[in-house]
Amino acid sequence: MAKYLVYSLNKPEIEPYEISPTLRKQLQYFTEGEIRDTQKPDEYAFPLERTSELLEDGVFYIVSPLDDKHQAEIEITDEQEDLLEWLVSNGVEHVRVEEK
Repeated sequence: MAKYLVYSLNKPEIEPYEISPTLRKQLQYFTEGEIRDTQKPDEYAFPLERTSELLEDGVFYIVSPLDDKHQAEIEITDEQEDLLEWLVSNGVEHVRVEEK
């Protein structure tokens, strides 16, 4: 099974964080989208304020493709929580994800 490494772009001295393919597909739920000024598809922005709120709340919301008027509340998994804690504790806001 493939593994992915999350590299901090704003603090390159921090050791990369390993995530599963499943979490790699879920990153979009926690980011503010891809970093627009780089135009690189595997770079993402995680504003600390939003990441901290997600971690504190323990849930995130998604809009169903079948019902765009309502949001579903999803509880954060242990793996998701671990990544969010790594981001917040290290002050990481911009990352690049690479397959290991």
